[in-house]
Amino acid sequence: MSKSSENNKRIAKNTLFLYVRMLFLMVVTLFTSRVLLDKLGIEDFGIYNVVGGLALMFIFFRSSLSNATQRFLNVALGRGDAGGAARVFAQHFTLYLVVAAAVVVVGETIGLWFVYNKLVIPADRLSAAVLVYQFTLVSLCSTLVGVVYDSTIIAHEDMNVYSYVGIFEGLAKLGIAYAISMSPFDRLVVYGLLLMLLALSVQCFYAVYCSRRYAECSIKLLWDRRLLKETSAIVGWNTVGTAVYAVNDSGVNILLNLFFGPAVNAARAVSFQVSNAVNGFASNFFVSVRPQIVKSYAAGDDEYLMKLFYSSSKFSFFLLWIFCLPLCFTIDPVLHLWLTQVPEYTGVFTIWILAYSLVNVLNNPVWAIALAVGRLKRYISVGSGVFLMVFPLAYAALKAGASPVAVFAIMFFVRLCYLVVVLHIIKAYVGLSFRRYFTDVVKPVALVVAASLAAACALRAVLPASLPATFAFIALTVVLAGLCIGFIGLRATERAYLLNIIKKKFE
Repeated sequence: MSKSSENNKRIAKNTLFLYVRMLFLMVVTLFTSRVLLDKLGIEDFGIYNVVGGLALMFIFFRSSLSNATQRFLNVALGRGDAGGAARVFAQHFTLYLVVAAAVVVVGETIGLWFVYNKLVIPADRLSAAVLVYQFTLVSLCSTLVGVVYDSTIIAHEDMNVYSYVGIFEGLAKLGIAYAISMSPFDRLVVYGLLLMLLALSVQCFYAVYCSRRYAECSIKLLWDRRLLKETSAIVGWNTVGTAVYAVNDSGVNILLNLFFGPAVNAARAVSFQVSNAVNGFASNFFVSVRPQIVKSYAAGDDEYLMKLFYSSSKFSFFLLWIFCLPLCFTIDPVLHLWLTQVPEYTGVFTIWILAYSLVNVLNNPVWAIALAVGRLKRYISVGSGVFLMVFPLAYAALKAGASPVAVFAIMFFVRLCYLVVVLHIIKAYVGLSFRRYFTDVVKPVALVVAASLAAACALRAVLPASLPATFAFIALTVVLAGLCIGFIGLRATERAYLLNIIKKKFE
């Protein structure tokens, strides 16, 4: 079997593990959100969302360190350098401890001041909000230190552990949602405390698992100036990029709170729950692909690198589209069936967030190549300059009297501009062909969207407005989207390869 065939088999196996995890978590997460909204109420649910979002702003570098750790571990493992992998682990473990300490300092000063003085929180719920904020800081600091272990698992492509831990986490969160209804204490406070204990438990498990399984995961402090110099550029520019993302994400959430109050934050939170559940199918596929992209670059296999880039871009979009299409037509009945209370704007927020996710998923392979190359200065400075426009444009729109929906429309169009810009940037680093990107990614994506959208519109027009008809519409639309992808979006070789896999499963 060729090396590329082995890699494709590994990607398929890891994707399967992550899909089983995702299917389970999607069902559990959506049901948990229903229980939480019912037990906490719209106001407390919105308070938890905005306070938790504020705490996340102070850990935006978590993603940047995680990306850097994965990148250098993948490069070392791709070159067969076990000693280099051990040095990367030790150095980044030390960095995570330092950054966690910095998060505590900033969070307990600037962050706490903002909670007390700027957020729109009812006076009788302020003390509960502060406690939840403290619990969230502890959780985030534990996950910050633990991300070095997550990165190691991903670098080794040992994805099955995520399936088992993910199932445990999902069940635990569902149990927590029910437990707060029986608590004699403040439900919001108890919820934050139990989530903190869960986060600590999960990170302890990852630490023990990795220390026993991977040779490089030896806990020791290392401050190697040469290694720091090699990683500082990636960590630094990556931090800038994730800081911009944090401003757009948590900052926009705070804007919605300042202009409209906690109820709109609750609507946004529910919308993102739906989006994250659906988006997980595409993101899990890419989690399986990203290590191969970095390792292919490190090994100098440019042909396989670009093949992975084009195919993962297209497949990631298709995996997301097949679920987004029926949801966009049926979001209101689905929300009313799912939730006992549906906050205003939830349906339209969800549609715009799904549209944003469809554009965003095309950026994942672009970012993986940029990270593999390691030359992030131009990518981050120019790309983030474009993406950062979300916050001022959203503020200007809300100040002018626009509805909260305008914020999500702005996010969508800015992200589309961002994708075009970063594609031009990575073209200077690798053999990206815009002609091939158009024929292999844009054209099949556009044809599938147009054909399946037309079919869904025709189907919606003939089916009655009833609950059984809604379920029938969802099922038929998924089938129609799958057929459009199979016969319009895939090449003949890709279609034959997929059919062969399916055939083998049933033999």
